[in-house]
Amino acid sequence: MAASSYDFQVAKFHADSALLRELGERLVGQPHVALAELIKNAYDADATVCTVSIANDEITVTDNGHGMTEAEFVKYWMTIGTRSKQVRHTSPKLRRRVTGAKGVGRLSAQFLAHNVEIATSSVSDSSRQLRAMVNWDDAAEAGSLTEAEARYKIEPRKPSFPEQSPHGTRVILTGLKQRWDVETTRSLGRQLWMLQPPLSRFGLITHAPGQDDFRIVLTSTITAVKDTFDQQMQAMLRNHVAEISGELTRDGDKAIAQVMATFRSGERYSERFDVEPLVASAKWVIRIFKLSGRQPGGIDVVAARDYFARFGGVMIYDAGFRLPYYGAEQDWLGIEVDQSHRKSRSAMLPGRLQIPRALAELPTQGRLFGVVSINTTLEAREATEEQKERGEFLKAPVTRDRLVSNGAYRELRRAVRWSLDYYATRQRLKEQRTFAASPQGELAAKKVDRVRTLLIEAHESHPRDETIAALRKEVDGLSGALSRERRADERARMLLGPLAAAGMAALALEHESRNEMRSARQMLSRLIRLGDTADAPRVVEVGQQIGSWVDRMEDTRKLFAPLLDLDDREEVEALSARPVLREVIANVRRLVSGMEMSLSIPPELYLPPATFAEWNSLFQNVIFNASNATLDVARRRVLCSGGRNGRRTWIRVEDNGVGVDYADSAGLFEPFARQIKVSEGRRALGLGGMGLGLTIVRMIASQRRARVAFVKPSPGWATAFQLSWSSSK
Repeated sequence: MAASSYDFQVAKFHADSALLRELGERLVGQPHVALAELIKNAYDADATVCTVSIANDEITVTDNGHGMTEAEFVKYWMTIGTRSKQVRHTSPKLRRRVTGAKGVGRLSAQFLAHNVEIATSSVSDSSRQLRAMVNWDDAAEAGSLTEAEARYKIEPRKPSFPEQSPHGTRVILTGLKQRWDVETTRSLGRQLWMLQPPLSRFGLITHAPGQDDFRIVLTSTITAVKDTFDQQMQAMLRNHVAEISGELTRDGDKAIAQVMATFRSGERYSERFDVEPLVASAKWVIRIFKLSGRQPGGIDVVAARDYFARFGGVMIYDAGFRLPYYGAEQDWLGIEVDQSHRKSRSAMLPGRLQIPRALAELPTQGRLFGVVSINTTLEAREATEEQKERGEFLKAPVTRDRLVSNGAYRELRRAVRWSLDYYATRQRLKEQRTFAASPQGELAAKKVDRVRTLLIEAHESHPRDETIAALRKEVDGLSGALSRERRADERARMLLGPLAAAGMAALALEHESRNEMRSARQMLSRLIRLGDTADAPRVVEVGQQIGSWVDRMEDTRKLFAPLLDLDDREEVEALSARPVLREVIANVRRLVSGMEMSLSIPPELYLPPATFAEWNSLFQNVIFNASNATLDVARRRVLCSGGRNGRRTWIRVEDNGVGVDYADSAGLFEPFARQIKVSEGRRALGLGGMGLGLTIVRMIASQRRARVAFVKPSPGWATAFQLSWSSSK
């Protein structure tokens, strides 16, 4: 029979006060994260400004948020793990999405310093302040967490808070546990940049705080720290790839819009166009960002996209007041509509400015940040009598959330959108010029990167479209493959100069050695005759040994034979594979003595058009590699075979050596890559050894539109090198 719950005694959970230190260490962990948590508390308190002052042994964080009452301090700040932010989700006044949720942000203070002092004035009673002090070392040694204490009192408010606010919170940390330097400040910037909307507004407006406005001001006795923080906070906004500026002015019954597109490369394009004289004046600046790939300052690209999804778009400010309707969430310029309809031609620009498929360059809302500055009071004053009678001037309704949708508003919208279309055409023109001036390999990579960027933008606009997602995945793979191939080509091209110099030196050496060999043979003949005359068999024996060495040197010279013949060097033709390989084997046989070399290639198999010197060099390198791989094998064997599989023709060179790691075999074609597994004692007997042989092989094959790779060998063989190409039967 189960026992009743009334039969049990009650034991309550207790928490050791050391948990304060443990939570701070584990949940915060790094000084820049700890300080960021305190600043996020200011953001959640509806502050518009948070100042951070860092000195040698003191940090002060001050904000102009709503502050805390005594009851809030006791109930929330003194409760570890409070769920108040989880319950309310948004800040009380500005309805910001709160950044804290675990209720441990105040533990950041104990991670940063031994002592903390808090002064806070609530918006409900800003004449007084609550001042509290905590010694974290004493709190951690209190034994029970419920015994850890903070001392506080209520007193008249002393200094005001940022922006002369009568309410806010000031946190003073003393007895710092870490030293602040350039790197920790840079890391702090990475933590906090996303809390701040773009600040400058490009000098167009000064405005009253809105719900998204939050400014972090850092002062420090350490100059490098302040400079580093400012640079980090501005890094994202400086990363625009282009900027569009525009101004609309009216003179009597005529109005003109002047626009300029400025690219990061320094190129500028400008244009003027007529508009209906319904708007007295307007200015706008729009920046375009690239939100793919590596972002400045180590900022995560996903975080960058989230940031612009929140703060991006093109906003309208009326005399410094933001009209809430306009921004990333509202497609008032019709950008997303045109992209969803796959429009490629601007409906606004004249024919002389049209570029084929230009609207493919139109950026999405999530890649824009822009401000349009107007003044409806000025518009009403400057309106003609006819405009006033018809209500055809820029004006906002009583709600002050947007402009009235009349002819003047439509003309403003047309002018701003005109400038975006103009940017798209100039960007397309730049792309075309870049493509025209690029080598073929770079051209292909640029085109694929462009398609990839368009697919990223399309996926952001249509995240549930499975076709776009699948295409993006495929293009990502293609882009990566092209990048790897381009890097390989660049490394290969870097070798061309040294290889050309080495080739010329080899030719000169061969020419000189031919004369020296002739002289050496004449001297050896005299030496052997003298040995016979003097009846000195030992002299004759040594002379004969030197003669054998000269013979081997003559065989080595055969390796350069194709370079000495003008036709072999320069005549490009489709050569029969079997005679080419037969001659290569004959030339290298003395240098790879002891290795059996077999040939099994159909007589009708022809190599791709190239010079004999090229194929000679390619197969020499491959056979030397095979020879080196078999140095530890008792019976060394190599087989050269060929055949056709559909429209692909191939030649394989297989050996019974140590084999290769096929998972990493592609890397063996990189410069200076080696994977020799033979014994140290035998390795010195090998040929080559600089790690350039297979690089040269790949360069020659690529030049002749062929592929090289290590493939699965036939039964009984350890390694198979394959040269393959496309050909008709």
